[in-house]
Amino acid sequence: MKILIAEDEQIPRQLLQFQLEQWGHSVVIAENGRMAWELLQKHDCQLVITDWEMPEMTGIELIRKIRETERTGYVYAILLTSKSERSSVIAGLTTGADDYLAKPVNKDELQARLQPGLRIFELEQRLAERHRELEVRNCLLADANSKMKRDLDAAAKIQQAFLPGRIQDIPNVQFAWHYSPCTELAGDMLNVMRLDDEHVGVYLLDVSGHGVQAALMAVTACRYLSSHKDASSVLWERREGSADYHLASPAAAASQLNARFVLQSLTEQYFTLVYGILNRRTGLFRYTVAGHPSPVHFAQHSQPVFLSGDGFPIGVAETDYEEHAIQLTPGDRLIFYSDGVTECMNVSEELFGNSRFLRSLQYTADHSLDSALSKILTHIKSWSGTAPFHDDISMIALEYAPKAQPISGEVPDQVTLPATPLNQFPQIAGKPTERVSTSL
Repeated sequence: MKILIAEDEQIPRQLLQFQLEQWGHSVVIAENGRMAWELLQKHDCQLVITDWEMPEMTGIELIRKIRETERTGYVYAILLTSKSERSSVIAGLTTGADDYLAKPVNKDELQARLQPGLRIFELEQRLAERHRELEVRNCLLADANSKMKRDLDAAAKIQQAFLPGRIQDIPNVQFAWHYSPCTELAGDMLNVMRLDDEHVGVYLLDVSGHGVQAALMAVTACRYLSSHKDASSVLWERREGSADYHLASPAAAASQLNARFVLQSLTEQYFTLVYGILNRRTGLFRYTVAGHPSPVHFAQHSQPVFLSGDGFPIGVAETDYEEHAIQLTPGDRLIFYSDGVTECMNVSEELFGNSRFLRSLQYTADHSLDSALSKILTHIKSWSGTAPFHDDISMIALEYAPKAQPISGEVPDQVTLPATPLNQFPQIAGKPTERVSTSL
């Protein structure tokens, strides 16, 4: 330990220096208070032994300056005094001295008085070492968090690549969509796909849980729900005895998807799904529901109503799925949504609920699809107030809008262009919102 001695008398100063060095301490000496203060600015002393009465600056004044100055470590101060009055001792301790020694100094008493200072010094050394260890660990943790953030951002971009982009005009259908994850990675996924010259496919799925595991399952499901005609997609079935594929029914596609996830599932995760196919020539919409909230049918000049449909979520158990159908007339709309919409809670933990959702839809009757989704999101945000969003919010709005001219021409299986940049969409609860509107 480095100790500063401030003593204007030579013999007591030398005796103190000799004794302290005998005990293994490093000693710095000063002949008065001013010199002691200057030496303290140059040396990192952990303990000061100062005489009370000194020229230019007294020991009391020196201690006061030490206590008034910010230092990296604590300086333990022992006051040497020939004053024996209790009031003098109290005055010294009140000023900032930690202890005092009566002159002439007794060797055994000096050693005893040094012990508290030594304990403080050793404690500070241990704390400093732990602080250095924490700094190293914090740096490693910050690096790991930074890498994790980069990985999550990259994963989110990959996930967003599966969302519908702007696609070329195809007569008879309009759609808009909204996708707002509550964390970096979402368990919701959605898409609108051209399947062939006559049919458009639409699906919305919601994986149980959140985070990386849910996102991976969502992306895997999207790959199986691809519009490309190959063996990996459940949307197509190979014709018997032929290499050609034909469009699978929604119920068959859901059954095939469920079989794949039941067989390969090593976790307790599952996902809900609604998948449908719209015939753009006739307006017939066929769909199946696997544990997902049923779509809403909103006919012109009518009230929005929930369609029928139920079934086990995908990946829960081996099962078949029912198929439902509804004939759309010009101007009819279908709304697909995740349970993050109806289960959104306000600060009183009340659900937004089905009734409010239907009323919100009713208010959008004279709005475009794009504007209708914005209106619904405004209602949800107003309802939730300051309550945080605990689930992803996803919606697809589809309108059957047949045109007078006949459908003709070759339509590619899938043409997807980049989605609109996230910063062009409104914000919901601090998370990015995407909305794309187009005519099909």
